[in-house]
Amino acid sequence: MKHLVKKSLGGAALLLSLSVLSACGSEVSSSGSADNSGLEGRVAGLEKQLASQGEKSVEQDEKIAELEKKLDELNSTVTAVNDAGGTESALAGDNGSAGKGDGVLITFAQYEKIEVGMTYDEVKEIVGGEGEALSEAENSVVYNYKGSGDLGANAVLAFHSGKLLTKAQSGLK
Repeated sequence: MKHLVKKSLGGAALLLSLSVLSACGSEVSSSGSADNSGLEGRVAGLEKQLASQGEKSVEQDEKIAELEKKLDELNSTVTAVNDAGGTESALAGDNGSAGKGDGVLITFAQYEKIEVGMTYDEVKEIVGGEGEALSEAENSVVYNYKGSGDLGANAVLAFHSGKLLTKAQSGLK
């Protein structure tokens, strides 16, 4: 009786294995052996997909690390500004305040004295005051100075890390 049960279970297991293999796309030859080429192809395809996902994961990890570094820099900047009472520039170099300016008018002669590379304080001394901050971003500030001359005369000065990066003017006299 035990022999009959073992043979029945063995036969059932064989039939189950063959049906699973046929469902996976393998072919069973007349001799009863399975053709694994279909499975091997699928396994190779899955291995390629896994490798591709691994590469994407490495790239994503690098981007995340880069963004976390920038976030840490910004957090330290915010902390430094808060520690300074929120009134001083915590960024490297003094780009001046980001206010509305003090209403000074810039002349063409003053504009010509301003050179790229000068500090914000050197420019402020030449012009006689602060311009209006148009834009402030990561360690950069762009100022507009109203000018003497034609209607709409002005000068735009961009500072990065406390130094004049570029300048432009329109209609100054």
